[in-house]
Amino acid sequence: MKVHVKSYGCSANIAEGEIIKGQFEEADEKNADWIIYNICTVKGDAKILREIRKFRKQNPNKKLAITGCIAPSIIEPLKKIDSDILLINTHHIDKIKELIQEKQNALTYAKTIKLGYQRKRNNPVIGIVPIANGCLDACAFCSTHLVKGPLYSYPPDKILEEVKKCVQDGCKEIWITAQDTCCYGFDTGTNLAELLQKIVEIQGEFFVRVGMGNPRHSIKYLDELVSVMKHPKIFKFLHIPLQSGNNEVLKAMRRGHTVETFKQIVNEFRKEIPEITISTDIIVGYPTETETQFEDTLKVMQEIKPDIINISRFAPRPGTPAAEMPQVHGNIRKQRSRKLTELRWKIELEKNKQWLGWEGEIIIDEKVKDGASGRNYAYKLIVIRKDIPLGTKIKVKITEAKTHFLIA
Repeated sequence: MKVHVKSYGCSANIAEGEIIKGQFEEADEKNADWIIYNICTVKGDAKILREIRKFRKQNPNKKLAITGCIAPSIIEPLKKIDSDILLINTHHIDKIKELIQEKQNALTYAKTIKLGYQRKRNNPVIGIVPIANGCLDACAFCSTHLVKGPLYSYPPDKILEEVKKCVQDGCKEIWITAQDTCCYGFDTGTNLAELLQKIVEIQGEFFVRVGMGNPRHSIKYLDELVSVMKHPKIFKFLHIPLQSGNNEVLKAMRRGHTVETFKQIVNEFRKEIPEITISTDIIVGYPTETETQFEDTLKVMQEIKPDIINISRFAPRPGTPAAEMPQVHGNIRKQRSRKLTELRWKIELEKNKQWLGWEGEIIIDEKVKDGASGRNYAYKLIVIRKDIPLGTKIKVKITEAKTHFLIA
């Protein structure tokens, strides 16, 4: 059976796409027996539905299977596109081959350890290792917990086996991923810092990138986490979402942390690891957000100056409490997004300029137009105007700073 897999969304979803591809013979769209959409609906259903409708119209006879984050709200619209579309959610990718062979839907919840499976990696240099499924939160705007379910942390020995396999296969970057890495182990009596300490003891030359973790959980073992992040095998990179710079909005979001908690975590990391790259997420135009509350977010960004600011305009997800709240007008959301984006570009360029003249080693992890790109120890994106093989470690000198990357 030949399949063509299209994956969307976060690194955890990309990892699941690699597992799906590992179970089949791959083919292009034209020659595949099945087209598998491994979807993400975290930012809404509309975009993926448009794409699937377009594909079905252009390819009326192709067999279609939908996997990944299938939110309840998208099931009926998918069936309206084609009643024969196969639906297999994120909890059943371990059985995807037999389910497709038997043309059987699978939309129930299940505890599945998504480790130890044969994979076809998108990038041979990057090994994506999921450490848990689900989370401990129920943020008012988020549909992820409706799909992924409660936190289920994978056993450390299984995770370590997966990391070892990645290193043996030649991966130079190990991406530790989950819906929330910082609540890992809270259901089993351990935590992320203890897991990372075991990972860095694995033999081999590799760097670990720690995926997104929420402030309300990382604060509980902050000293331990900061300590292990100093290890030379771990990228000096922290993805910690603030979402809003106003505590009233954070409370309405049900985030469980305050602006002060966020600042405490960032300041502690910068005190102990001054060169650390800080990435954060902001939602603009959250229901009932006032102009003054939005200005609070701008002030926090100007104060903290994160290296990376990921901006999302609020969009209601069916089935979430925020979808039922009074909405901020779309034009206002757009204006606020533009204003924050202008500040983002200014801050990110300012932060990148601090790396001008830096000399050191990077690992080439991607091919780009007219050359290659890699990462240094602080996970800074650095472009080289030369064709260099993936996985190569080279010494560079940074000569130019752009908003989103550095040139060396």
